[in-house]
Amino acid sequence: MNPAALSPRQRRLRALVMLLALGSYLMSMFHRVAPAAIAHDLAAAFGANAAALGVLAATYFYVYTVMQIPTGVLADTLGPRRILTLGGVVAGAGSLLFGLAPGFGTALAGRTLVGLGVSVAFIAMLKLIAVWYDENRFATLTGTMMFLGNVGTMTAGTPLAWAAQSTGWRGVFVVIGVLSLAIGVLSWFLV
Repeated sequence: MNPAALSPRQRRLRALVMLLALGSYLMSMFHRVAPAAIAHDLAAAFGANAAALGVLAATYFYVYTVMQIPTGVLADTLGPRRILTLGGVVAGAGSLLFGLAPGFGTALAGRTLVGLGVSVAFIAMLKLIAVWYDENRFATLTGTMMFLGNVGTMTAGTPLAWAAQSTGWRGVFVVIGVLSLAIGVLSWFLV
């Protein structure tokens, strides 16, 4: 695609698509560090010791790491639309499962799904930048998106702890799950 030849409507669509990809990446960064902010709540909810909480937090990283090469292949073969849609739906389901988990095993399954779902976010975002923008803007846009994506990391600290105190940690993850599902559905129609 020749970015210089985009109509105003296509430019607006491109911006919206990048916002969806950024939203997916924000969710990825949020989930990455969220368990630390609510560790006390998780320990109480699941009767978990420090080792179990470590497994709960690390499960995200195990799945996320294993998925990076397959995600690259999927981005090149299926495209960002399909993987952002599937990733949003899987991450959303995982976040809902985690937020509603009656026990540790269910919470672990939720974190596994979250790691699987958000593992596509960064690679899909890179693919979209490569396709929708001039190649001489790739590094600048990637850096900008990484900067903005780290807002997700920041919201998973003190703001998450405050929200968990006022509404409960479960409600936060249900809302995040619904937002992830929305990003997935919108990705299907707009990317």
